[in-house]
Amino acid sequence: MPPEKRRAAIVAAAVPLVCDHGAAVTTREIAEAAGIAEGTIFRVFPDKDAVIEAVVTCVLDPAPYTAELRRIDPFGSLEDVLTQAVDAMRRRLESVWQIMWMLRMSGPPGNSEDTSRFAPSSRPDMTEATQTMAALLEPHGDQLRLEPTEAARMFRLVTFSSAHPAITDGQTLSTRQIVDLLMHGISGQKTVSPAKHSAPDSIADQPGTADSADRADRSVHAQPVGAE
Repeated sequence: MPPEKRRAAIVAAAVPLVCDHGAAVTTREIAEAAGIAEGTIFRVFPDKDAVIEAVVTCVLDPAPYTAELRRIDPFGSLEDVLTQAVDAMRRRLESVWQIMWMLRMSGPPGNSEDTSRFAPSSRPDMTEATQTMAALLEPHGDQLRLEPTEAARMFRLVTFSSAHPAITDGQTLSTRQIVDLLMHGISGQKTVSPAKHSAPDSIADQPGTADSADRADRSVHAQPVGAE
């Protein structure tokens, strides 16, 4: 087997083990899961830490999530599109948070203050995933209050926060609840009166509070299970 394929097979076998055991996983366990001799691991990886680093890269890679989005029929109902997309994103997030928790990462990828030796140096690029989600929403433009690109961004923000154990105080929303929130919001009114919505859109828009908002954002991401 070519080295790159061997590496990929070892990483695939190691992902669930690292999610379950963190850095305590052994190369013997990884080899057994991959169906190879333990020494074979060291033909393509210098040590166990290198395997774990490759596992982290694999779990954080948004490409499989993007591929799942591409398999969704954009011409189904808006509810069906959102349901499948939320399910896909939740599957990604569950593995991301699990591995970050087990490896004791203390913030989002790219956080320079993270002390875990397995913490990645940068955040995954979600641009392609967001563009793919926007393309799924385009056929439903007549049902959206926002442009598809902005709606895709809101989809990501709402789904991420609604399924985040720390942000939701451990009461994460189900896929059905997230889809209902995306489609109908929390108000029975169709629009929000500008006169009653005079407050700044966010705390960061208030004079002198940008630093406070940034600190608040970091405190949320400081939870060991927080990252996208």
